[in-house]
Amino acid sequence: MDIELRQMAAEQHAEFRQPILTAFGMPTTPERLEGVKRLPELTSRIGAYEGASVVGAAGSFSLTMTTPGGAVPVAGLTMVAVNPTHRRRGILTRLIRRHLDDARAEGRPISSLWATEGGIYGRFGYGIASQACSISIERDRAAFRHEAGAEGRARLLDEAAAIEAFAPVWERARAFAPGMLARSKAWWQVRRLADNDFTRQGGGPLQRVVIEVDGRAEAYAIYCMHHKWDASSIPVGSIRVIEAIGATPLGTRLIWRYLFDIDLAQRIEASLLPPDHPLGLLLVEPRRLRLTASDGIWVRIVDVEAALAARAYGSAEALTLEIADRDCPWNAGRFRLDGGERRAARTSAAPDLRLDVAALGSAYLGGVSFRCLADAGQVEQLSEGAVERADRLFRAARAPWCPEIF
Repeated sequence: MDIELRQMAAEQHAEFRQPILTAFGMPTTPERLEGVKRLPELTSRIGAYEGASVVGAAGSFSLTMTTPGGAVPVAGLTMVAVNPTHRRRGILTRLIRRHLDDARAEGRPISSLWATEGGIYGRFGYGIASQACSISIERDRAAFRHEAGAEGRARLLDEAAAIEAFAPVWERARAFAPGMLARSKAWWQVRRLADNDFTRQGGGPLQRVVIEVDGRAEAYAIYCMHHKWDASSIPVGSIRVIEAIGATPLGTRLIWRYLFDIDLAQRIEASLLPPDHPLGLLLVEPRRLRLTASDGIWVRIVDVEAALAARAYGSAEALTLEIADRDCPWNAGRFRLDGGERRAARTSAAPDLRLDVAALGSAYLGGVSFRCLADAGQVEQLSEGAVERADRLFRAARAPWCPEIF
């Protein structure tokens, strides 16, 4: 039978979720289904129908992402899956191309995602734009080189109080970190602060702590404890940090000192940290972090001109890019970027660099240099010094960081 793509209503959310639950072999609960359905950011649910049956689906969050010196509307591709009975029929390709067309129509210059399999999305023009790092450190090896700083007050909060305290800290922090996302109140309630089995992953009740300095919230953490005791009744469990955010360097130091000092844990574990997190310089023994890295968010440029105008640049130089784009042909061509004016416009001038749109997505947030892309054969330099000029333009003060999988 033919496959037809249809927009699905919020009331069809359980049906929409079925392909990804099938593909991942994941259980769910009515409460979780109802919570996700309430998210105002989930603005698109596309179902791939064979007759009356949904055999594939793709969703899209309408998000706002911080860029170096700015922000950009983003179509967050999510919950993409095709039933194993319908693989290799081009359904995924149709779903992603529909997503890109819709993003363009909605004026969202960027599509972004977390890839479950890295081999899938590069062929649709997505480039790895950030790294996500994990740490696992023994509590007795978590000494700081210097004191954390001014005395802070830690308070444990319930969900309602946490929303009020945490949201302002998040907003202050995300202004300086490319890749971080704006959050609605519903997003906080459903995605970040809800205490459920999915969030705990076998741990105890969710803990929500705020650090205040002189009466102002400077940092917060969400974590849970995984208690375990050995035969001698010695605690050998762990603390799993779900999110720890500081609005200031002081706040970051204080929240991690709090987490490392919690009793009845042998180990502290966290994931989705940026590669330039200050913990590497704060600790006496940084190798004890056992830091590992994997790909983080992937970025796909949907509208080159609008995307390049939505960030600031590290110099006022000009650069002409020749871009290839198979799936969004409106992006193909030459663009002259003027860093001083924060704009890009089509041009017939000779290009300085030639690259695929996926390489531009990797460089967009400042997390991957053009030199690395050129060394990997993903950028061709056509005029002398163009790679170095591109790196001066696209540099960012901090590595891109998205602390949450969406």
